[in-house]
Amino acid sequence: MKKETPICHHCARPEGVKKHGIGNTGNQRYFCRFCKRTFQTRYIYRGNEENMAMQIKKLLSQGHTPEQISSETQVRLQTVNYYAEEMESVC
Repeated sequence: MKKETPICHHCARPEGVKKHGIGNTGNQRYFCRFCKRTFQTRYIYRGNEENMAMQIKKLLSQGHTPEQISSETQVRLQTVNYYAEEMESVC
């Protein structure tokens, strides 16, 4: 039984897609020979994890700067700022 190859996220063509290694999160990466771009079928963003929001809020309440938190947690600064604004609106 042959697995279906995914459709390219960029040009929507299935016939030129081939495997292209493994991403940082361990998910299969693909390469499209038509548009010459890579993509994954699944993405994992650390900033979307539930416990990440609690961790960011805890670090903010301890007096860490958003830049320090972003560097320490490997989450984008924009995400940290979002949670900081959310905390301010609640207080």
